[in-house]
Amino acid sequence: MEPPLQDLSTVKPAPAGRCIYCGSKQDLSDEHILPYGLSGPTAIPRASCPKCARITGAIERDVLRGALWPLRVYRDLKSRTKHRDAPSTIQVTLVYDDGREENVQLPIEDAPIFFIFPIFAPPATVDPQGYTSGIRVRGTASIGTGDRHKQVLTQYGATSLRITQTTMPVTFARMIAKIAYAMAFADGSLARLGTRFPVVPAILGQTDDIGRWVGSYTDEPPRHPKLLHHLVGREFPDRGLFVYEVQLFADSQAPCYTVVLGRPHGRRDEGAASASD
Repeated sequence: MEPPLQDLSTVKPAPAGRCIYCGSKQDLSDEHILPYGLSGPTAIPRASCPKCARITGAIERDVLRGALWPLRVYRDLKSRTKHRDAPSTIQVTLVYDDGREENVQLPIEDAPIFFIFPIFAPPATVDPQGYTSGIRVRGTASIGTGDRHKQVLTQYGATSLRITQTTMPVTFARMIAKIAYAMAFADGSLARLGTRFPVVPAILGQTDDIGRWVGSYTDEPPRHPKLLHHLVGREFPDRGLFVYEVQLFADSQAPCYTVVLGRPHGRRDEGAASASD
């Protein structure tokens, strides 16, 4: 049976009383499960120390104030600065019938806006073949703003256009892992998995193995018209591993990501990869 859709607005975590990443109990701040800049509605009270908050905050800032920023403006997602520093224009490369290309700067309110999602290999904990470090990227998928590109093509008489984005797949994967880990802490799932969570050093950048814990679906992602984002925990089929699935912009059928968090107590499947190696 498919798990129910998760409504984050109904999740009311108790104060952690310690940093959920390093265990420190000093100078704790609230930790948003989904970044505030993605309109995350829920935070874990007293759950992040200053050092870890700087690290996870930098990860989120690199993604949210980078290639994702125009889409956040278009979707009117939360911003502590009200997007006053957001880019006002977007460079678009127009391609014409004769092969000529032209770069133009379009106002953000008129430009086609896309975000290019990386599509990863399965987590190396599940499929270790060929994995060494970092994250394995198998392709990309984009979500955008409807038919604005058609209007631009008509206006300029071009036959096609493209928008170039700087991708940071490792940083993006670390942010996805942070979301999954924080959600599993908030809903009590981590209590079923022991006390060691090797995804945490990868989130904090202490190890270069985020691809062991984060990967993509191979199937076509679902679309949830009434959900901006979709998070759900489940046991990974045939492996006995507990994972959280994270789908940002679920209403636009964006890619889903699987984050391996551990093995439920009592599971010792023959031949199954261990998440605590």
